[in-house]
Amino acid sequence: MLMYRQLLQPKTVDEAYEMALKFKTAPFLAGGCWIGLGTWRWPSVIDMSQLGLDYIRDEESYYAIGAMATQGDVERFEPFKTYAKGLLIKAVHPILGVQFRNMATMGGSVAARFGFSDILPALLALKADVVLHKNCVMPLAEYMNFKERDVLVEIRVPKEVRPVAISTLRKSTSDFPFLTGSLRKDETGYHMYIGCRPAAAREAVKAGELLSTKGVAAIDEVMATAAAEIAFQTNSHASTEYRAAMTKVLVKRLVQEVEQWT
Repeated sequence: MLMYRQLLQPKTVDEAYEMALKFKTAPFLAGGCWIGLGTWRWPSVIDMSQLGLDYIRDEESYYAIGAMATQGDVERFEPFKTYAKGLLIKAVHPILGVQFRNMATMGGSVAARFGFSDILPALLALKADVVLHKNCVMPLAEYMNFKERDVLVEIRVPKEVRPVAISTLRKSTSDFPFLTGSLRKDETGYHMYIGCRPAAAREAVKAGELLSTKGVAAIDEVMATAAAEIAFQTNSHASTEYRAAMTKVLVKRLVQEVEQWT
């Protein structure tokens, strides 16, 4: 249950940023779907609903997803049905039900950098950027370790797409995933991301470099390297050992899908 004493409702992004600096512990209230799961008692929360960020725009070289656009908006945006072979729709569709996806925002999922996120691995594979009020445009990969207080305004996914794939492992449909992953093949080689460790997605650098150097013929070595390189933990969904073992399966599926891209 979400409990707070003061609801701050800025009318502009500038106001939201100033409030974020003044009320340093106040979380941003986007869709409010995940923040309501805990038992936190917040002195203040910053409501993002009146900032006009609930859009998806087709720009010249990228698609702009406003921070308050919902996962449902992504599902219904016509260009995304074919963009990257429907990758973004594939990423959001397994997330609970239609009603939930019509409330949960893309910006909320990205800004919180949830460990269980289906969306982050997909956006990392697409080389997405984020637009911040103060710090302007930043690669999502860099934002994953960003600590400064700022307002996430927009997510940008480039129209130029390289071969990409995503995969998730769940115990049952609509359950939280216990492992997520994505893979991109571009001019610099392969880039692999493993999430739900249960921490946020991170790149398996050594495994990607190995795959780039030795190719698909070394898939067994790549699988083992990824499982050894990524730090896993145990939670209620899966153990450390099980996550490591299933990472090998996940990596193999990702490589097979990317190699079949054309």
